[in-house]
Amino acid sequence: MKRAIEDSFPIVEINRLAVPERNAFKPIYQMHKWFARRASCVFRAILLGALKPLPLDKNGKPTESGAQVIMDEFYKDHTHDTATNGKVVLDPFMGGGTTIVEALRLGCNVVGVDLNPVAWFIVKTEIEPVDLDELRAAFDRLAERNVEGSGKPLRDTLLDLYKTKCPSCGGDADTIYTFWVKSAVCTDNNCRKQVPLFSDYIVAQKTPSIRYFPDCDCPKCGKAFDWDIDPASMVGDAALMVSAGKYSAGQGRTTARWAYAEMQKAEGSRQRDGGKIDCPWCGNTVAPKPQSAKPKRKKVELSVLLCPKCETVWQFRGPLAERVECPACKHTYDPKNGHVPDKGQFQCGCGNRGKIIESIRSLPEDQLLPMRPYALEGYCPRCGLSEDDVDTDESPDLFGAGHIAGEQNGRKALPQPRDGEAHSLLSKNNGKFFKSVSTEDLRRYQDVERRWQTEMDTLPYPKSEIPEGEETHRLLEHHYRYWHQMFNPRQLLSLCT
Repeated sequence: MKRAIEDSFPIVEINRLAVPERNAFKPIYQMHKWFARRASCVFRAILLGALKPLPLDKNGKPTESGAQVIMDEFYKDHTHDTATNGKVVLDPFMGGGTTIVEALRLGCNVVGVDLNPVAWFIVKTEIEPVDLDELRAAFDRLAERNVEGSGKPLRDTLLDLYKTKCPSCGGDADTIYTFWVKSAVCTDNNCRKQVPLFSDYIVAQKTPSIRYFPDCDCPKCGKAFDWDIDPASMVGDAALMVSAGKYSAGQGRTTARWAYAEMQKAEGSRQRDGGKIDCPWCGNTVAPKPQSAKPKRKKVELSVLLCPKCETVWQFRGPLAERVECPACKHTYDPKNGHVPDKGQFQCGCGNRGKIIESIRSLPEDQLLPMRPYALEGYCPRCGLSEDDVDTDESPDLFGAGHIAGEQNGRKALPQPRDGEAHSLLSKNNGKFFKSVSTEDLRRYQDVERRWQTEMDTLPYPKSEIPEGEETHRLLEHHYRYWHQMFNPRQLLSLCT
């Protein structure tokens, strides 16, 4: 019997689903990070196409295209589907388990194999049956268990390890993600400097939508400009926000000049009644005159960049230029060109161009390339405020337990700023920010490393050797000898020395 996938595949339709999914994987796939996670919608479509028959008329001609069959079946409940239930799906190289999970969703019997014990453990944990009530109760017991030496519950002890300082308000914030870079050691024996393996210096890019009043007239010089009433910031520090000389106003506003100022709130009211702003033409502080009663929306291009000289993390607004100037040290550089001119190669400042694998081979066999953090993504609950948030005295915690007093439009309520306190530059970025790694951040890491050294022998982690194989040979070439070296902070000591 001919299968749907043998006729055609809904590439366009699945691509529309895959693009947003790549930015927000389903919770089951967030059980643990895995290399090159595949989009689950792609695998669901492949499985349905391979299992579902192509309907034929009495003359053997398809009555529907294979792509249509797949999309018709994509969102259906397959609990009692005879075409999928009980069918055996084998994935001999299962990795993070996307094939396994999606096949189980369709009611198939599955067999998954992988040489990597970490992959096996991740997939086993993803799919093994669990009583949710028992899991929540066990989680609560574990979260509230006192940790010896700290005198705090485990919940607070772990959260304390992921604290940093907000660059906007200076208060405590949570670390979401740490950016790391490996360095090659220059193969020129007269140099031997560490060369950070950056292919470019772009940390993140985003095109947020902000509110603005177009073509406001300046009462001093009479010229028009855009008045942005929402901040467009991913770094939270105005001193580290640079705009392109041209075309930074936003999409569709290419030649306009702009300025940002939050609208003032009328005393005793939640309504906004105007404000003061520095005219981008004459520099005078004026009360702008909007031509429209209601603000419009526009998208602005933001890039978070790393300076290769002083390692400041800063923001560039507008189309990314070929040359930019760091606002901290005034170093000019091309943000799109790093020390990796071609795949597998590096370019040292001494002029030597070498192969990364040769740099690894020049090290002792028990030594990995040095690695260090260079940027953080964080979250500050107070800086995530906007005028739409609901008043409450408590902040949400990362465990989801909450002391949340209200919810509006599906968003968790956050604490309101005090009277007279301006909203943060990060308020329209949901309190999220990027920043350089500080001395305090490194100190926290060193504290964790010391604790790991003390307690590692009592903790479970993959201790087995990496065997020689078709795929594992690449790990061995890079001097990884044990599975735990891919996750173990002991291998990152070089950042502290």
